Amino acid sequence: MFGKYFYNKNIRNIVILFGTVFNDITIRRILSNGDIQSELKVPISYGPAQKYLRKIEEGPINEDKEITGITLPRLSFEIITMVYDPTRKLQKTKKIKEIKPLGNLDNIEIINGGSGYTVAPAVTIEAPPSSSTGITATATSTITEGVVTAITLDVAGTQYENTPTITIAAAPAGGVTAKAKANLDASLTTLVSAYTPVPYNFEIDLSVMVKNSDDGAQILEQILPYFTPEFHVTLNEMKTLGIKRDIPIVLNGISTEDDYEGDFLSRRVLTHTLSFTVQAYLYGPTSDIGIIREVDVNAGTSFNDEDIKVTNIDVKPDPTTADPDDNPSTTTTKTDV
Repeated sequence: MFGKYFYNKNIRNIVILFGTVFNDITIRRILSNGDIQSELKVPISYGPAQKYLRKIEEGPINEDKEITGITLPRLSFEIITMVYDPTRKLQKTKKIKEIKPLGNLDNIEIINGGSGYTVAPAVTIEAPPSSSTGITATATSTITEGVVTAITLDVAGTQYENTPTITIAAAPAGGVTAKAKANLDASLTTLVSAYTPVPYNFEIDLSVMVKNSDDGAQILEQILPYFTPEFHVTLNEMKTLGIKRDIPIVLNGISTEDDYEGDFLSRRVLTHTLSFTVQAYLYGPTSDIGIIREVDVNAGTSFNDEDIKVTNIDVKPDPTTADPDDNPSTTTTKTDV
């Protein structure tokens, strides 16, 4: 039953999402006259706080046989538990469907042409997955009066599994950087589908390790005001199905531990532990299904053994080769029988 391999990277993406939220925190050391002595970016990594505290106590041995410890302040986080959440349960038999990409880019659509460009900016297209032998697509841009007006695909690329990210070179000072998105060539006969995801709560602890209370206060004050008690972050949850979702990160509580033992020369570590719940979803395997391009219905007045057919209703997209992204119209034909 569980023999079909699939890996949607849902848990991996949750870890990346959580770490990204806290990866740009800085602290400042201020002199008595108010000048900034130094500004430090607080590093963050995945792992239990005890591992880093032990490393602080012992320190690694460098090439000169000297003991060196890791620097503080530092952030670390780890998943404590993963618990099914029945309050967010979805209809189990419902399926999510999306056009199956063929692996080549169809075109690049300009979302915002930007402004202030003096030369056509470079267009960078994300490469196919490292597991494939695909070719990275390339494109060139055209500007008119400082605005990007067209992006032409030079090479469509191959073996893309998900829509690649398009990056346009930044505009000169005072200008606005253009934005664009890629459209993958889509199958006219096949959809990719999956059942609705399963809700799970990820309990994650974030440890704030500092030497002095002021460093800890600076870090906490850059975090706590955003949680009331939740903070929403958009996650590209299932790229294959084109699903993005706002994920709530809920702050449950804070505890503080002051590890200050021994004489005055002993190292001090002040640890604030913030407990969070990330309300996320896990997806099952995807499968391919055919696209329905015609609906043929016989309507009648009797549903006994001898049905009496009165009308035949036939519905087709117009044109029949239309892609759902084309927003096609439909042609309905009714025939008396």
